[in-house]
Amino acid sequence: MFTTERLYLRGFESSDARRILDMWNNADVQSTITNEYIVPRGSKFMDKIAASAEDAVMFLIIETRVRDGSDETVSRNEQTKTEGGQFVGTTSITMGHPKNRDGIFGINIEPKFWGIGYGEEVTRFVVDYCFHSLGLHRVSLLVFSGNDRAVNLYKKVGFVEEGRKRKVNWIDGQWEDMFYMGILKEEWKAVDSA
Repeated sequence: MFTTERLYLRGFESSDARRILDMWNNADVQSTITNEYIVPRGSKFMDKIAASAEDAVMFLIIETRVRDGSDETVSRNEQTKTEGGQFVGTTSITMGHPKNRDGIFGINIEPKFWGIGYGEEVTRFVVDYCFHSLGLHRVSLLVFSGNDRAVNLYKKVGFVEEGRKRKVNWIDGQWEDMFYMGILKEEWKAVDSA
C-alpha cells in the first residue's frame, strides 16, 4: 500500500502472524520490545498478534522492494507471493484516547536488517504520515534505555525524551530504564523542512 525508497509497507494478513511470531521468538528482538520474561512464545501467541494488528490505527508489514536487475523497482502488483520482497518487520500506530490525537509508534525489525537504515526510513515515513494524513498532534513512543540503537535513531528523527521510568526492566542481570519520547507536529515541521 505504501512505498519508501527501499521498502513496501502493507496491511497485515493472517498469514503474516507466523513470521511475526518467529521474529518475536528471537531473544535479541524480544528483549528490545517487552519487559516480560524473554521466553519462546507458542502458536497461541499468533492470536495476540492478530488482535494487536486489528486494534491498531495502522499496523503495517515491512518488506523489501524487489529489483528487476536493471536497478528498476518492480511494483508490488507485479510481484507474486513467491517472488515478493523479504519480510523485514512490522510498524504500528495505536491510540489511547483519540481526542488528544496522540499516536503511539512501534517498530520491530528482524536483526539481519539492523544497521542499514530501514528503521530510520520507516520511522520517518510513519511519523510524516501521522502528521500529514492521520491528523495527529503528536507521536509518542516507549523505548528501553539499553536499546542504544533505537534511542539514537529516535533522537536523530526528532523525538525528545519526555520522561523516564527508572529500573523498569530486568534484563541480562541488570536493571534498565524506560524512556518516554515524543515529537509534536510543529517540531516535525521544523525537522521535515530542514
